[in-house]
Amino acid sequence: MLKKGDKVVMHTCMEAEIHDGKIWTCRTDEYIQGEGVYEQRLVFLDGFGSSFLVKYLQRVNLEGENTYANS
Repeated sequence: MLKKGDKVVMHTCMEAEIHDGKIWTCRTDEYIQGEGVYEQRLVFLDGFGSSFLVKYLQRVNLEGENTYANS
C-alpha cells in the first residue's frame, strides 16, 4: 500500500514512456474507488494532473542514495 510521501516510478504504461525514470512523490495515501470489477487502487502524485493507477507504480527506496556519492 502506497503512503503519502512515498517515492515511485511509473512502469508498463504510456505515461511511463513519456516520464521515463522520473521519480514521483505520492501526494496522498493509496485509496480505492469503485466496487467489484470497477474497483481501482489510486494515488495522487505531486506534479501530475490527476489520480494514477497504483498497478503502474513501483515504490523506490532512496535510503542511502548518497552512499556512493564520493566513490
